[in-house]
Amino acid sequence: MIPGALGLLAFGGCQPSESNEESTEATRTFSVRGVVQELPTNDSTRVIIDHEEIPDYMEAMIMPFRVSDATDLAELEPGMVVEFDYHVAETRSWIENIQPTGEIGEIKDTGAILAPTTPLLSVGETLPDYSFLDQNGKKVSLSDYRGMPIAMTFVFSRCPVPEFCPAMMRNFKTVLDTLSEDPDAPDRWHLLTISFDSFNDTPELMKTWGAAWGHEDGQPWTLLTSETCCTVRDIAGNVGLRYGEINGSYQHNLRTVVLDAEGSIRKIFTDETWSNEELIAEIKAAGKNEDT
Repeated sequence: MIPGALGLLAFGGCQPSESNEESTEATRTFSVRGVVQELPTNDSTRVIIDHEEIPDYMEAMIMPFRVSDATDLAELEPGMVVEFDYHVAETRSWIENIQPTGEIGEIKDTGAILAPTTPLLSVGETLPDYSFLDQNGKKVSLSDYRGMPIAMTFVFSRCPVPEFCPAMMRNFKTVLDTLSEDPDAPDRWHLLTISFDSFNDTPELMKTWGAAWGHEDGQPWTLLTSETCCTVRDIAGNVGLRYGEINGSYQHNLRTVVLDAEGSIRKIFTDETWSNEELIAEIKAAGKNEDT
């Protein structure tokens, strides 16, 4: 994951709904080692750490971790090597027992990740007509969805952090179910989940992975991947998505985009903090003029 204070690589924060100490939610706990990269000035409960591989859970990444008590971060500085406990529940995660080891590690330049090759587009501009492969290996293009509002988000299946890619899948399933029962929804609409890990996320894998989140063929929700990295790289540049590897650590930010019936950008959510209600409202608004 790419941290919060790095321009386009911004993650917003979401506060836990209850204290971690009081929660009875089932969690998994991992012992983790990493190097402090940044202490965001706009969020005193978050630290960006370049962590080592977490066996049986996650590959090495640079990502933001949240604490329940901001004082847990008071003595930390960028470059410190730390060990800590990482708690993962179904929809959230946090760290505790942060212990500096006394060692100094590398602060990495995450700004070097996958520089865009296409121009960043703004609200009102039309997204180019990119082609992908759906979960059944069928070629589809964005123009196939002209005439209806669409919402798209970007993920990779190996991301296990509950607040990030899994949240995008959970949220799209909720939006799907809600709009399907909403009499005020547009007559036609569609959700697109696009993998930016085209080498790993084959159509077959996307179909299997998506099924675990409630995706089924026939729904107005399609899972997309690509035969080439260039397609995702180009659309990523248009919407401000950044992803890639730094010294073996995989990182990315988040983008969720709403297009109107003409394929023009109506809204770009730049982090994971959007609510299902906000996305549904944008889809409805984008569909108001679909028949004009």
